[in-house]
Amino acid sequence: MAVMPGLQINIGQSQQLKLTPQLQQSIKVLQQSALEIQTMVEQTLEENIFLELDQDEEDVLADDSAALDAQDEATTEGSLSSEEDSATTDTALGNDLETDASWEDIYQDDPIPSLALTHSGDAEEWTAPENYTAEQRSLHDHLLWQAEIHEWDSDLDQLIAQYIIDALDDDGYVDEPLQTIAQAISEHAELPITEERVESVLKVVQTFEPAGVAARDLQECLLLQLNADTRDGPTTALLEQARDLISNHFELLSTHQFNRIKRRYKLNDDQLEALIHFIQSLEPRPGRAFAVVENDYVVPDLILTRRGDRFVLELNSEAYPRLRLNPEYIQLAEQIKDPSQANALKEKQQEARLLIKSLQHRGETLLRVGRYIVDRQQRFFEEGEKAMQPMVLREVAEALDLHESTISRATNQKYIQTPRGTYELKYFFSSGVAQYGQDDQSATAIKSYLREFIDAEDPRKPLSDSKLVKLLEEKGIHVARRTIAKYRESMGIPASSERKKINYFK
Repeated sequence: MAVMPGLQINIGQSQQLKLTPQLQQSIKVLQQSALEIQTMVEQTLEENIFLELDQDEEDVLADDSAALDAQDEATTEGSLSSEEDSATTDTALGNDLETDASWEDIYQDDPIPSLALTHSGDAEEWTAPENYTAEQRSLHDHLLWQAEIHEWDSDLDQLIAQYIIDALDDDGYVDEPLQTIAQAISEHAELPITEERVESVLKVVQTFEPAGVAARDLQECLLLQLNADTRDGPTTALLEQARDLISNHFELLSTHQFNRIKRRYKLNDDQLEALIHFIQSLEPRPGRAFAVVENDYVVPDLILTRRGDRFVLELNSEAYPRLRLNPEYIQLAEQIKDPSQANALKEKQQEARLLIKSLQHRGETLLRVGRYIVDRQQRFFEEGEKAMQPMVLREVAEALDLHESTISRATNQKYIQTPRGTYELKYFFSSGVAQYGQDDQSATAIKSYLREFIDAEDPRKPLSDSKLVKLLEEKGIHVARRTIAKYRESMGIPASSERKKINYFK
């Protein structure tokens, strides 16, 4: 069984290229995220008796430069230099793996103190107080509770209400046609249910809290909230105007035709502003208050820190479980005389060695790619998005003598923790924009400037694309107006005319 990465050529009536098992494993491991790696390792530890965690080195962090061959002492200390290009390539996987698969060539000798909270008791059972959360009732549960205490005319009506509540989306809108709901209830109850009866029950559900729930569109949602508003005083006139506007002239409101609204209702600027602000106080997504917020956590593969005037790139030890072969089980396996059992155990050993090598290769590849990115984008880490340099996969692949697909796998779902925050590695790739004979400018940098200019603009006099071109030229960036329009649209920013309408009452 071949263990070296490479291609096999079978010559017969046809030629076929086959990836060796080790190269297949290396590709699979490289493209997985840190969380997927942790899950895979945990599962493999349960299935393969020859693998075990290297507990003696559990708290040691990875040193970026030790994974690369023939580096000078300054590089070993973690400094990043543009002259460092003697790292091992992605095909340089040797077959001389030690029994314990030591990672001393990747991990530092001096551990960095842990930032874990101190506490008493069993570490495996203790949970930090901030990890406890109060139970949060969902919109579905809140509406079902109201349906249970409501006095329905019949049990069938309550059943219809439950079906309607189940049909609501996260924003509180009815997500299915009433006819579809009626058909589903008819099949379940084995009774003919009409769409009219479903709509009558829907009217009841629409009286539940929060106001505006169970609407079929935004117009109905806003009207439900206005109809539920029973305030007296000066608000009464606003209520009547808002109801009429949304009921009969909703298209004027949705298209920001404020001048036509003023003429139709004979309003001055102050009265129009009060009316629009009143409508803006309504909730277009009534289910939002019950939305369960779940944070997406990522485990960074690389950690970038600054020590003095140098950046230090390291593998995150928590993202790379340190594995080794269990020497006791290897000795026991050598004593097995039965050929079939011996071969099965030998395959398990080979699988364990293959996984250890693949993990090591993954770490080395990510370090190489990460080192190049940090060196290329060093100004970004010092100055921010505006200093981002254009960089594409082909550039990195040629510099590191790797294939573009390898760079793509090494940057997709791989994260780096930096003093500026945690970023996916592919975030640092952006195409270059030509500048009439000057050096190309990163698209990310241009978007950063556009966002800054638009955030600071006068809401009553938004900046046109032509004006944005001039402002960029003052920063030494020369791009065409159509490029500005393309980037503005990709950022979800409307044109200046639309922004003026949206910002009219801000």
